[in-house]
Amino acid sequence: MKRERMSREQEEILDAGVRIASAIASGAPVVDYTPEELEEARGRFSREELEDVERYFCPFETYFVLCRFLDAIGEGDALPPRMLPLLCRAAKQLDKRAFRADPYLSAVKIPKDGVREGDFLIAENRYERGEVFQYEMPDFDEEFVVPRLGFFSSPVRFPAVYEKSVPWMSVCPSEISSMREDIDAAGGRLLVLGLGLGYYPFMASLRDGVSEITVIERSPEIKGIFEKHLLPQFPRRDKIKVVLADAFDALDAAEPDSFDFCYADIWEGAADGLPLYRRLKPYEKKFPRARFAYWIEKQLLAFERGS
Repeated sequence: MKRERMSREQEEILDAGVRIASAIASGAPVVDYTPEELEEARGRFSREELEDVERYFCPFETYFVLCRFLDAIGEGDALPPRMLPLLCRAAKQLDKRAFRADPYLSAVKIPKDGVREGDFLIAENRYERGEVFQYEMPDFDEEFVVPRLGFFSSPVRFPAVYEKSVPWMSVCPSEISSMREDIDAAGGRLLVLGLGLGYYPFMASLRDGVSEITVIERSPEIKGIFEKHLLPQFPRRDKIKVVLADAFDALDAAEPDSFDFCYADIWEGAADGLPLYRRLKPYEKKFPRARFAYWIEKQLLAFERGS
C-alpha cells in the first residue's frame, strides 16, 4: 500500500515498525532475564490481569520480553496506542528443539573455527537468550503492518556467511520461513540463482519430484567453501551441481527448455532486490514452460508499491 493511501494510524504504526526493525539490525540490546525475574514480574499482576494479558496480548513470558525490549530501545512509551497488542499477537517464543530439528541444521555441521576463503567466512552465529529478532517477514497485506518479533529462551547457534566480517546470509528462522513455500513448489529440473549456504538446494534435493539442481554462483570463494565443506554433508548431493557464473549471463546462455523451475535468491533485501527482480522478470518469456519463483517476492512487490 502506498503511503498516500494509508490512514494516519497505519502510517504511524508502519513507521514505528521500521524503527524497531532498524534497532534490531543495528544491534539491539539483549533482554537478559532469569526465571526468578520472570516470576517476580508475573507477581506484580493480579490473576485477572494475567488472564487479560494471555487473552488479548500473548503468553506472559513473550509479553515480558517484548515490553522490556521495547523499553530498552526507547520505544516503550513511543508506540501508537494500538501497536503493542498488534506486536504481541504477532510475537512468538520459538522452540529451540524444533528449530534445530530442521533437516539442514540436523545434517550440516560448520567447523568449530569456521571456514575462510578470501573475504568470505562461513561460521556459526548465535542468538542469545532473550535476543529479539524478526522470525518472519511482515505481512504487507494486513491492515496494520508490524514486525513479527521472536526470541529463544536459551542460546541458539546457526550457520552464517560473512563478507569482511559483515553477515549477509544465515540459516535462521526468518530465512527458513521465507523459503518454505518455494521449496514446496519445486519440481523437475531446478535452476537456482545464488548459493549462499545452500539451504534452498539442500531442501529441494530432498523432494522426490526434483530430478536435478543446477546452482549458479558468481563468487569462486563461496563455491569453493560450499563444495569442499558443506556439499559433502548433503544426503542427496548427487542431484546438485554448482556452476561459477553470473546469474544473468547464465540465463542468456540457457536453452528455452533447459530447466523446469527457477528460484532466484541473489539479493540481500527489498531495497537492493527490486532492481534485480525487475531485470529477471522478462526472462520468464524466454522460458515459457518453466516456473519462476523469487525470494521474498511479496516483500519486493510491497516495496515497489510503496516506493
